[in-house]
Amino acid sequence: MHLLLPLIAAIAFAAGSMVFKRAFAEGATLSHAVVVNNVILGLLFLPLMALDPHPIPWDRWHLPFITASTFVAGHLFNVAALRAGDVSVATPLLGVKVVFVALIARFAFGWPLSSGQLTAAALTSVGVLITGLTDFRGGPGARGGPARPSSTGRRAGLTTVLALGCAAAFAVTDVLIQIWAAEFGTLNFLSLLFAALALESILILPLLGFKARPEAGSLPVFRQVVVSLVAPARAWRWIGLATALSAIQALLITGTIATWRDAAGVNVIYGTRGLWSLALVWWAGSWFGNAERRDSGPRVLIARSAGAVLILGAVILTLRSGGGS
Repeated sequence: MHLLLPLIAAIAFAAGSMVFKRAFAEGATLSHAVVVNNVILGLLFLPLMALDPHPIPWDRWHLPFITASTFVAGHLFNVAALRAGDVSVATPLLGVKVVFVALIARFAFGWPLSSGQLTAAALTSVGVLITGLTDFRGGPGARGGPARPSSTGRRAGLTTVLALGCAAAFAVTDVLIQIWAAEFGTLNFLSLLFAALALESILILPLLGFKARPEAGSLPVFRQVVVSLVAPARAWRWIGLATALSAIQALLITGTIATWRDAAGVNVIYGTRGLWSLALVWWAGSWFGNAERRDSGPRVLIARSAGAVLILGAVILTLRSGGGS
């Protein structure tokens, strides 16, 4: 029954991706998607420290900060992928994370790879190819030259690269948590990790503000921060809803793993978020103001669904072969 919780988390993640996409359309920036979200996560996770009986090894305080850095990178890649392209491309590709965990463990730490994990890597490659390249419809080149990818195709390619970067960064995060969390206690480590995540997100806020609003570049740092957090009133309800969904799925996933110690089962169910995102695009896209179904057409969405199924199959195969996080 505990696997109902990651199922809810998977749906919350898919819905959150749709809401973030709508927030960007209403005028939200990376500052809102990254900083507001991560500060709230930090505040929610901090009280968990009181529930962990293990003493905190403060001489190794830097370990959760290093882990938070890879988490920040993953979150930046994720929201940048959602801002650049389609939810039905970006979210299914995040399932590659579990395969990346196995590959990182093999090449960085020398842990062996089973034949099942190698097969999963091959399935993932095919799934990524199908999911990420569905929009590469070439157009004629200049002066009769070779065909060039359309602007939609280039956007899908950028989204694919950003989503894979997100999966890789979160895979590194998983490996670091697996290696270092035992020294602190799970709840202590997660509390410090998300506190560091909030702090690091605030520290990069001026950079995000400058990138999002170039006119802020000549202002003092404090005013850059203020300008970067200004958004149209209509965007704030979507920012708030996206942040709430992000917090719910994070609490459900980490809480379920910490309580039932079933990371493999949790990751399999959580890996369905790509399929849920495709279902939301198909059935509820208009409610979110999402036009992917209309713009891409049924053939493209069916192809993306096939890629998502292959990636999910690779996730299951990886976890059954002992490569889960």
